[in-house]
Amino acid sequence: MTKATVGFLSLCCLSGLIAISKIYFSSIFTDVQGLREVSPRMVFPQPTVEKRRLVDSQAEFGFKLLSTLANKQKKQNIFISPTSIALTLSMLYNGATGTTQKEIARGLNFNDISVDTLNRANQTLQHDLNNHPSYGSLAINHSLWAREGFSFRYQFLKDSRSYYQTKITNLDFASSEARGIMNRWVTEETQGQIQTIMDSTRADDVLFLINTASFQGLWQMGFDRNLIKNKPFHLINQSVKTYPFMSRLGIYNFLETSQLKGLELPYEEGRFSLYLFLPKSENSLSQMVEGLNSKKLSKLLSRFRKRQGLLELPRFRVNYEVDLTESLKKLGFSTMFDPTQAEFSELSSHPAYVNGLKHQTILAIDEQGVQSPPNNNLLIATASRDTEKQGFSFILDRPFFSLIRDNQTGNIIFMGVIFEP
Repeated sequence: MTKATVGFLSLCCLSGLIAISKIYFSSIFTDVQGLREVSPRMVFPQPTVEKRRLVDSQAEFGFKLLSTLANKQKKQNIFISPTSIALTLSMLYNGATGTTQKEIARGLNFNDISVDTLNRANQTLQHDLNNHPSYGSLAINHSLWAREGFSFRYQFLKDSRSYYQTKITNLDFASSEARGIMNRWVTEETQGQIQTIMDSTRADDVLFLINTASFQGLWQMGFDRNLIKNKPFHLINQSVKTYPFMSRLGIYNFLETSQLKGLELPYEEGRFSLYLFLPKSENSLSQMVEGLNSKKLSKLLSRFRKRQGLLELPRFRVNYEVDLTESLKKLGFSTMFDPTQAEFSELSSHPAYVNGLKHQTILAIDEQGVQSPPNNNLLIATASRDTEKQGFSFILDRPFFSLIRDNQTGNIIFMGVIFEP
């Protein structure tokens, strides 16, 4: 018997300019009998998961995935959302059993957490991430596209809606219209920035999980457009490309070690920040990223101190798209992609497996801020009176590592390496 397939996609969009729509298709259930298939689950009081532990687990997963991708896509731009991918895998975890469930648990670093405990922890974390007063906003949303007539476990659908606020829609995947409907939803979610995530659907597809994580932010302090100048960016192959560079004197959270320089660039109100890391010229970016993990990053961030200095960085836009299937297999997520070994009996009584994971992100960096940049002459005069704090320069004119972090929860929303802006 041919197993039904679960399409698994994740896409993210972030920028200082992109406004994200929050229009959804309504939930439509045409196969009421199928949706009544019940998988009883005994629910006992479970201990809550510390937010710090869940955040650290997602960050560690992100670093492992980034390292795996970097080994495969050498000297290429990579930009992923660990949060987006981890949340979607957690949803899939609800339908998994046996070895497949254990592999997902190990891969996401929560071996001893029950399904219900994990769901409640993700619900709390997602609520914290999505609810903040800042104009620079983060929005994480989930959608589940189910094949008409296919019998899903009631509990799986219930948990997807209750804990992850998933919008559920039934579609005829044998129809050519299914692809267009899902792509239109994606277009609406990303305000036209990503228009195609689905190339095609097949009659034996049963489920697509599509997650969008969007971030819209303005810098706490903008950059002067009059100071934007074309400057060289040195690529890893020794060639040079010219980009418009933004520059600003200011007071930044800054770090310099024997291996790297790091700088924090906060968004409005300071809850979210872009962290930039540049290896010293004698060190390689690949080696720096290979040595990073959740604990090392925390130690580095704890050493940031406010200092006066000059920042120069290119204005650019990167569109990154990747199939994560092989990389996840290397991280131990293997049986869920295997039609003969996948175990998803909590998703449906019919055999099913995951046929792939597609991930897409957009990163755009520009000069717009909430406040106008300060008078540079005043800053220079101030710096000259404080010899201890003057003198650092942070010029991103060669490949670098970056991440966007929620400073309140500690969650790493996006991370990646930029070899060519």
